Amino acid sequence: MIIMRLNAKIFSIADGIEAVEKQEFDNRLVEVYYINDFPALFNQYLPKGRFAVWASIDGFNYRLFVEKGYYEKLGELYSDRVNKIWLDFWDKCDDVTKKYNYRIMLPTAIVCIVCFFLVTLIPLGSAQIWVQLGLLAVFIVVMMLLNKKVKEKINQINSDSVDEIKAMVGGASRFEELLKLQNDYIDAFIEKQAKLAEEEAEKEEAAEKALEENKEASSEEASNEEATEEAIVTEVKAAAEEDATEVTEVEAEVVDLTDSEEESKNN
Repeated sequence: MIIMRLNAKIFSIADGIEAVEKQEFDNRLVEVYYINDFPALFNQYLPKGRFAVWASIDGFNYRLFVEKGYYEKLGELYSDRVNKIWLDFWDKCDDVTKKYNYRIMLPTAIVCIVCFFLVTLIPLGSAQIWVQLGLLAVFIVVMMLLNKKVKEKINQINSDSVDEIKAMVGGASRFEELLKLQNDYIDAFIEKQAKLAEEEAEKEEAAEKALEENKEASSEEASNEEATEEAIVTEVKAAAEEDATEVTEVEAEVVDLTDSEEESKNN
């Protein structure tokens, strides 16, 4: 049984949330969600130009997180019939990968390791290191050829799947029209997001500038208040000193009168 895991870490993020659409075929379930409702996914994938993200934990239950406007514009590319083709494609790729890994790559690796170990037991003198290096080189070349073979097989499966989708949507010309709509929508969306980000940055800059001006105004007002308080204190001190001077003069006059009266009495 093929068990495929695809972006399994984000699958559970939609647990308990109602899907906007459900598709069922071949004992498989596809739940469609708007990625706009998941800010973390939105900010993670859309800046990279990925407007549709698939996730699965078992190869039977799938979740498609897709940008709302993109899905409304290009829903034809995500119909149940088209999605079935893509799910079959992933299953075939998984099958090919496992086949080459377990039936070819793993046995080849075991044979090479055994040969490498046996060579260490055979006394070959100074030639032993060269034999080991030769075995290692053969192993690397075989792995590279097998990987190339796997990629070629997957590319062929992908090409066949695309041909099926072209036929499904009405031919190559309609498929090209959809691809153009896709590219135009993505370009317009990215341009809009860039403009919004620029406007947001300008708003933040204006807010910071206004805050700085308010701080400066508050600081100037505080300085003015401090200067006013100092002026008042100075005036009060001056008035107090003036009053003290007047009192001193009055006291002096009183002293003079007293002295004059005493002189008159003595005469």
